[in-house]
Amino acid sequence: MDDFFGVSGDEAPGDAVRELAEQTTRPDWVEPDPATDLVPRLRVACDLPGSPWRLRGTTLLPGGILAVDVEHARPRSPRLLADAIELLAGVAGPAFFVHHTDAATFDCVTGTLRSDTPGPGRGHLLRLRLTAPGPDGRPTLRAHAEALIPAP
Repeated sequence: MDDFFGVSGDEAPGDAVRELAEQTTRPDWVEPDPATDLVPRLRVACDLPGSPWRLRGTTLLPGGILAVDVEHARPRSPRLLADAIELLAGVAGPAFFVHHTDAATFDCVTGTLRSDTPGPGRGHLLRLRLTAPGPDGRPTLRAHAEALIPAP
């Protein structure tokens, strides 16, 4: 088997991925107030029965990126990666992309594509930052997460 070549057909999702990437460069694509739309949905997702998440805070970063600090109830869980993607999927629009940037950070682009709506399409940029309980939550979780899910 050759690991350097893949296959693609006419129905590959490449067009949607390209459209999502192109739309992020439009000056009016990112919603100006992402917290109004996303924070209530994040609260609902974190408060669901059985959810391992606790919303600890949000910060609007330059470029319209909404940084979301969340605490995972089981920071040593092998499901940490799957749980993070599941949380993002629960608040995402019809199109979304997740980049696992380091052991405790996930960047997400989500929104509506022009091909899915009569309007221009809008979206959000999120940065999910995983924390652990306690005052040193971020460094502690980063150490646990790196042991479980090596950064790409």
